[in-house]
Amino acid sequence: MPASSASSTDRILGGLSTIGQAVHQPRLHERLLRAAGIRLDRAGASLLAKLDGHGAEPPRVTALAERLSVDTPTVTRKLQQLERLGLVARSDDPGDKRAHRIRLTARGRSTLARLVTARRSWLDQLLEGWSEEDRTTFAALLERFTTRLAEELDGPRGN
Repeated sequence: MPASSASSTDRILGGLSTIGQAVHQPRLHERLLRAAGIRLDRAGASLLAKLDGHGAEPPRVTALAERLSVDTPTVTRKLQQLERLGLVARSDDPGDKRAHRIRLTARGRSTLARLVTARRSWLDQLLEGWSEEDRTTFAALLERFTTRLAEELDGPRGN
């Protein structure tokens, strides 16, 4: 169906599908890593980003596993790898002697910052030729949409 005759909802669904496919392509991840000058798999990069966005208190391994929707042993293995690379560090949880808290090291923050810079550069290339007004409008609408999406996903289960 031509874009002019498709409903706005169908056009949005198509756009979201294209975005979802694009951002999960291993080829794009590799390109961004090369641009950032780092060697790290997608799972490692995702874990660093989750640690960065977690807040002031370093999270437990179980909280990271939940945020990534994977099991705890999977996160533990990845964290061990990142720890060997000097990107994360573990500390004992003062509230639970059996648990550990995970934090980014200075090297981990630097690695993540380089990856974020590469992503921004890539996005700037995609938006090349867009007016500042179009960029601002797109950012505002996308923020509005993602806020609503987060509310929907974080809402009561079973609805």
